[in-house]
Amino acid sequence: MDSVIKKTSALLMFLMIVCTSTTQGDPADPIDVATLTLLWENGEGHNATMWSVRWSPDNTMISATYFDNTTTIFHANNGTIITKLGSHPLSFGTRCDGEQDCEIEEHLPTRTSAWSPDGKYLATGGDNRLIMVYETTTWQVVKILEGHEGSVLTLEWSPGGTMIASGSGTDKVAIHNSAENMAKIWDFSTGAAIANLKGHRDAVMNIKWSHDASRIATASDDMTIMLWSTSNWTNTMALFGHTLGVLDVSWSPDDTKLVSGSRDYKVRTWDAKSGEPLELWREFNCVRSVHWHPNGEIIANSGVDEVMLKIRNATTGTIIKTFTESADTKSVVMSSRWSPDGKRLAAGAGKEHTLRVYALGVAGVEEKQEIPSWVFGTIIFIAVAAVGVSLILFPIISKLKESGR
Repeated sequence: MDSVIKKTSALLMFLMIVCTSTTQGDPADPIDVATLTLLWENGEGHNATMWSVRWSPDNTMISATYFDNTTTIFHANNGTIITKLGSHPLSFGTRCDGEQDCEIEEHLPTRTSAWSPDGKYLATGGDNRLIMVYETTTWQVVKILEGHEGSVLTLEWSPGGTMIASGSGTDKVAIHNSAENMAKIWDFSTGAAIANLKGHRDAVMNIKWSHDASRIATASDDMTIMLWSTSNWTNTMALFGHTLGVLDVSWSPDDTKLVSGSRDYKVRTWDAKSGEPLELWREFNCVRSVHWHPNGEIIANSGVDEVMLKIRNATTGTIIKTFTESADTKSVVMSSRWSPDGKRLAAGAGKEHTLRVYALGVAGVEEKQEIPSWVFGTIIFIAVAAVGVSLILFPIISKLKESGR
């Protein structure tokens, strides 16, 4: 009997080791950037600037916001359009960057979108000063947050999904709305603003929660990055070093560092505890977007004309790979974001109004095929069932053998 139990335990241990060693998908796993290649692109259905792109938490959808007053949801695997949300009412005061024959009139641009951590909601914001929250099964508006006097330029949900942070300001090209220059914190359940984060002297261009939810970073056109405590909503630190407006900021996966991109043609990294500047990497034009990869080893940055879309070593700043799909049109890559699982990179070419998605394994060595998790569950279930049956039948068989002697 003991030998049966020992053998079965060994079998179960072996199966667990096999399952652990063959499963894929940990965002912290090393990646081969050489295999990161264009998977698909879609520039259909719009005639206005694409402003930002954001991934759904399950990696299956991408939201892109446009100056034609819409947010489009794309299927992340093939680029097909799932739905288009006309989130804001018609009004006066938009523009179509790079489009000489712009047919869109009297709309207010949609600037930003943000997915809730559970993927059930999508929030959008723009120049009509409202935050629209959609339910992502029906795509119906379930809540409208009102209170900003400036354009809503950036949005992000708290890691727990109970709050939304938003940043406001006014457009540098077509100035309208108030230069409110503040961040607001909203209680999602009640729709009420619970904090106003004041201190920036120009537009809050991007806002990011730390992964542990203890701090918020705000990047502003006033050339600074500010850090705020989420326990009492006070400003704990201001980071100085950029000489023109800061357009984007991103936390490292362990929350120890920040990376920022600016109009001063520079990418900078910072010590998130002391606020001290660490590395400075020069670009050829404005850096519109920066995003730390989930494995902490690389950073994507993108921007105007010559900046295009680049992958850098997060420690040295060495450029590992450059994507040139927007070179011919000189279209600003306004926004570039890694998927939550770290396997894909989405990039929005503003003036082309085109979304491109790059995937690991498309070129060179293919990614290992993942074995579905249900296979391992089935194997373990069968093994456990076998142990149970063995324990039940062993004494019965033993008695039968004894009685037959």
